[in-house]
Amino acid sequence: MAWTLSGVGIGDGLAMGKAWVLASARLDLPRRRLEADQVEPELKRFREAVRIVNKELSGLKEAMGQEPSAEVSALLELQAIILRDPLLVAATEQRIQHDRCNAEWGLLQQLEAVSAQFDEIEDPYLRERKADVQQIVDRILRAMQGEAGLDEVVRKNNDDDGGWILVAKDISPSDMLILRRHRFLGFVTETGSATSHTAILARSLGLPAVVGVSGLLNQIAQNDIIVLKSKEGSVLGALNAEDQSVYKGQQAVYADDLRALDDFKQLASCSLDGVSVLLMANIDLPNDVQIALDRGCDGIGLFRSEFLFMNRSSLPGEEEQFQAYSAVVKAMAGRPVTIRTLDAGADKEVSALSFGHDKPANPALASRAIRYSLQSPDLFLSQLRAMLRASAFGQVKILIPMVSGPSEMISAREMVQQAMTNLRAKGLAFNPKISVGAMIEVPSAAIAIDGLIAHMDFASIGTNDLIQYTLAIDRTDRSVAHLYNPLHPAILRLIDQTIRGCNRANLPVSLCGEMAGDTDLTRLLLGLGLREFSMHATEILKVKRVVRDSSVASLSRGVGRLLKLPDAALVKSGLNAINAKALRPD
Repeated sequence: MAWTLSGVGIGDGLAMGKAWVLASARLDLPRRRLEADQVEPELKRFREAVRIVNKELSGLKEAMGQEPSAEVSALLELQAIILRDPLLVAATEQRIQHDRCNAEWGLLQQLEAVSAQFDEIEDPYLRERKADVQQIVDRILRAMQGEAGLDEVVRKNNDDDGGWILVAKDISPSDMLILRRHRFLGFVTETGSATSHTAILARSLGLPAVVGVSGLLNQIAQNDIIVLKSKEGSVLGALNAEDQSVYKGQQAVYADDLRALDDFKQLASCSLDGVSVLLMANIDLPNDVQIALDRGCDGIGLFRSEFLFMNRSSLPGEEEQFQAYSAVVKAMAGRPVTIRTLDAGADKEVSALSFGHDKPANPALASRAIRYSLQSPDLFLSQLRAMLRASAFGQVKILIPMVSGPSEMISAREMVQQAMTNLRAKGLAFNPKISVGAMIEVPSAAIAIDGLIAHMDFASIGTNDLIQYTLAIDRTDRSVAHLYNPLHPAILRLIDQTIRGCNRANLPVSLCGEMAGDTDLTRLLLGLGLREFSMHATEILKVKRVVRDSSVASLSRGVGRLLKLPDAALVKSGLNAINAKALRPD
C-alpha cells in the first residue's frame, strides 16, 4: 500500500529513483564472549579498522585537491581528532581486554559512555558534537564489517545509470564533502532542519531534498523506488506501476525545465516593459562562487561570513578572512560583493565564541549579530579590516546584521572608520568610500526606516528573521512552522514601507531572504518596487524567467490592492490570480 512521509522540503524539485539506504552500522550488533587467546587478534582487528578509517579521512582531504578552505579542513580535522581520542579508542581497547568482548560491542559500550558525558554539556554546539562521535563509530564499525562507506557508495552511483536517492539518518560534514563531488538525484534524512548543514548542502547543489523525516529508516528498504517532492516536503513509496509512470513523466518534465533554464543565462534580467532587475547570489563559503557565476549572477548580494567561523575550535584571524573575502571579490571580477559581518548567536552556533556563562532564555533576542560584534571590538575590527583590505580588489559592500535602530549603525560606522585608521597606519590598501548598509530584519528597523536612512548607504531586507520577529515564531521550531507565513499582511506592509522609504531617499535596497528565490513571490516583490533580489544561486535562472515574463507596471497596480487585504489567505488567493493572469496569453 502506498505511503507518504512528511518532513522539511528543501528547494522545489522532484526526484524519483532507487533508495540507497546508508543505515547506521550500530544496529543489531551482538555481544560475543572471547577466549583468552582471542583477545589479541580482536585488538588487532579493531586497530586495523581504526587505521582504515584514518586512511579514509586522509584520502578524503587529498581528494578535495585545492577545494579545502579552513572551514573544510577544520571539519576533517575534527573527525581525525575524535579518531585519536583515548576516550574512544584506548578505552575501547581496555573494554575488549577487561571484558573479553568483541570489538563491536566494546566500541558501542564506550560510545554510550561518551554520549552520556556529551548529554551533560550545557553548551548546545558542544553537546551536538556527540553526532560527530557517533559518525566516527559508524565508520569504524563499517570497516570492521567490511561494508562500503559513502565514498564507495558514490563511486558505485556514478557508474550506475539507475538513478539513486540517498537515504540516511544524517549526513556528516565529511560525507557532505563527498556528496559535493558526486551526483545523486536527491536525498532524504531522518534528522535535520531547514537551517541544518544538510539543508545548506542541498541548496548549494540544487538537489531536491527532504530532511527531518521521522520514521524514515523504518519505512524504506534498500532499492525501494521512492519519490521526493521537495516543495511539499514529502517522500512517497510503495507506488504502483501507474503512479510510478506518472511521476517518471513529471521528473522528465522537471529535468527538461531545468535544461531549458540554461537558455536564460545570456539574456538580460529585464521585465516585459523594460525594467531592469539585478539578480544576486547568496553564498556561505568562497567555493560557492563558481555555481553563482555559472548561473549568471549579477554579483554576490549576501556573503554569510559566519560560516568561516563555524565547525572549528579557533576563530579565523584577519589574514585568513582576508584571503577568503578577496578570493570571492577577485572571482567576481568587478561585480559587487556584499559581505555580512558576523551574524552569530541563536541558531548560528559558533563554538569558539563566548556568549556569556548563562544561557539566555531567548537566544534569538539576546546578544547576537551586531550586538555581539559591538561588545567584542577586537573581533569586530579584525573582520572589518579583512573586508576593507578585500575592497582593494573590487566592489565590496559591508552589511550590518540585526540593526534595530540608528545607534547601532552609528557605532558600526565608527568601528569601520577605526579599522580604516588601523590600515592606513600599516600602509595597507582599501577603498575609503566603501558602502556600509543595514540589514532590515528587525521590525523596529522597518517601521522607523526613515531614521536609519541617514546612517546607511544601502539596505538589505532579511525576510527570514523579519518574519520570525514580526510573527513571534521560532523558525527552527517545527511545532509552529505552519505559522511562518511570508504573505502575512504585516510582513508585506513592512517590506513595502522599507522599499518606499529607501526609494524616497534614492537609496539602493535589496531583499536577501528565502522570499527572493521563491518564484511564486517574484511578481509580488516586483509589484512592491523591489529591483534587486539575492538568493541561492540555483534559483537565479528560475527567477529571471519570471522577471522576463512580467510587466512591472501592471503588477504595481495589482499588488497595491493586495496590501489592503486583511489576512494571508486572501493575499495568497489574490497573488495566485496575479500569477495565473501573467501566464495566460493575451
